[in-house]
Amino acid sequence: MCMQALLRNKWAALGGWFLAVLLCATLAGPGYTAEPQGTQVAPPPPAPDSDIIFTGKLSCSLKRRIDLPFKGVITSLRAVSGQRVATGDVLATYRLAPEAMLAIRQRLSPPQIAETEVRLAEVERNLVPLLNKERELSQLVPKKLAPAQSLSEAKRQIALVQEEKKALQGRLQTDRQLAQQDQEVLGNLLGGAIKSGKVPRDVALKAPISGYIIWVNPEVRNGAELPPTPGAFQVGVMDPMLLRAQAFEIEALQIKIGDQAEVTLDSLPGQKFQGRVSRVSWSAISTGLDQPSYYDVEIQVPNPDLSLKEGLKARIVLHKSK
Repeated sequence: MCMQALLRNKWAALGGWFLAVLLCATLAGPGYTAEPQGTQVAPPPPAPDSDIIFTGKLSCSLKRRIDLPFKGVITSLRAVSGQRVATGDVLATYRLAPEAMLAIRQRLSPPQIAETEVRLAEVERNLVPLLNKERELSQLVPKKLAPAQSLSEAKRQIALVQEEKKALQGRLQTDRQLAQQDQEVLGNLLGGAIKSGKVPRDVALKAPISGYIIWVNPEVRNGAELPPTPGAFQVGVMDPMLLRAQAFEIEALQIKIGDQAEVTLDSLPGQKFQGRVSRVSWSAISTGLDQPSYYDVEIQVPNPDLSLKEGLKARIVLHKSK
C-alpha cells in the first residue's frame, strides 16, 4: 500500500510539471524562442520622429593665429582678450634682436646668387676664345691649313660650355625667383613690405582678420624678451559660433543639413539658443570593427550679444517630429 501511494504521488507530480510547461508554451505563442542565459539584447533604435539629443562644444566659426616670427623684445601691447579688432590693426610691437636682424639680412641677400653670378661670368669669359678659335678653324680647314678634327673638337668644347652656361642661367633665374618670394614672405612676417632691402628694427604684429581677441599668450607683455613664439595671439569670429558634436551612427543618419536645433548650456541656465545644422560628416571618426561609429556634426548658432564663448559645453536637441 505504501509503495502504491508513492507511485501515485510521483505520477501526479510529473503530470503537474508537464501541464505547467504546456501552459507556458501556449502563452508564449507560436513564435516564442527561449533566450539563452547571459546574452544582452541591444536597445531598439530611436523612432525616426523622436528627438535626437547629444552634447557638443562651442568654437569660433573662424580662427587665425598670430605668431611672433623672430626673437625680440615686446615694446608695446595694444590688445587684450575680448577686444574687437579689424584686419590690419596692430596688436603688439617688438624690437628685433641683433641676431634676428642678421639672419633676415642674409635671407635678403642669398650667397648662392652671388656665387652663381660669378660662375656664369667666368663661363661666358671662357666661351669667347673658344668661339674665336672655331671661327678661325672654319676658315683654315676648307683651305687644308688645319685638320678637320681640330674644328670638330672646338665645336664639341663650345657645346659643353654653352650647356654649362644654360644650366647656370636657369639656376640663377630660379634662385632670384625664390629670393623674391622669400622677400615677400619676410615682408608679411615683418608687418610690411621691405624697401630697398632695409630691415626695420621695430616690427608690428597685426590682426589678419576682423573679429575678437580670444587668446593672448601670457608671456607676451611689455618688456618681455621672447624667442620665436607660435601663437602670440588668436583672433576669432564669434558671430555665428559653431557647435561641434559627435552623433552615433543611428542618429547621424537622421540628421540633415538645415535641421533646426535647440541649444542649452549648464553655464547659462534658463537660456535657449536656436541653431541650424551646417555640416554632417560622411565618414566615421573611427573605422575599427570593435569600436562604435560616430560622425562629426556642426551646428551654426547665432551669437549677436557674444554671450556664447569658445569651449562652453552645450546640450543639443533636434526635434525630428517637426
